[in-house]
Amino acid sequence: MRARLKHIDDRLIWFGFVRLTDHASKFGISQVQGKIDLQSYRNLSDTPPPERRPGPAASGRVGTYERPERFTPLFETPGTLDDLVWTRLPDTSTDEPLAFERIPTPTRSIVPDNVRPLLAATELRESCKLSYQSMTTSESTERIVCPHSLVKASGRWHVRAFDFSRKRFIDFSLTRVLASTPFVEQPAVPSELDDDWHACVAIEFIPHPRLSFAQKSATAREFKMKDGQIVVTVRRALLFYLLDEMRLLSAVKSGRENMADGISVWVKNIEHVSSELARLEIEG
Repeated sequence: MRARLKHIDDRLIWFGFVRLTDHASKFGISQVQGKIDLQSYRNLSDTPPPERRPGPAASGRVGTYERPERFTPLFETPGTLDDLVWTRLPDTSTDEPLAFERIPTPTRSIVPDNVRPLLAATELRESCKLSYQSMTTSESTERIVCPHSLVKASGRWHVRAFDFSRKRFIDFSLTRVLASTPFVEQPAVPSELDDDWHACVAIEFIPHPRLSFAQKSATAREFKMKDGQIVVTVRRALLFYLLDEMRLLSAVKSGRENMADGISVWVKNIEHVSSELARLEIEG
């Protein structure tokens, strides 16, 4: 029950609304139980979200509970976008019998107030106006975008969106969104037009040719290769991130095996993968 209440909390923090049908579907519960969850949340909250009864389907907010202008989260636990996806609570895990240590790494901060309209636009398939700080420009710029998907890759959250200034679909890092506001005046662009998102690339991973026989065998076991090879299929739009996470991006771009020193795998069909990679444009 607490996990379901936490999910309602996170939805209001990050998206600004929660729909009864979506909440029930996520947890595999009935609409009646979902209604009880939402009513329980409203009873416990100091700033309960007002109930909006089902209205015209064209409104996009059917059976919706919206975040009030003055809002205080029910849970004091600092939330992240990962919490929303995985619905975690600190007290849901049992004590580990073995010593377990995590390496502390700097975390990339996403400010909910900055991205809430953008996340809502992603779900509602609407356009949105951004103030965005790219790493390819010295100052922030205003962008009008139409987002359709969220992606967690290379340790960062991105949104896949049509950029009206560039007239193409590209990726935007949520950590670099300084502000966002709804912009429904701009007609939405169907996600079906995002060719890179719908096209798939098959990458044939093999043990690196420079490894010894024993090392190649170990690598094949590590990655569960069959006959010394494993094929991973990924959306072309996400090819950049897969190669980056495999530490193969620079080597594949250059086509040189010697740039993959210290890497245990290599790309067998590198010419095909390189040509597919060249088709992408990644926003900084």
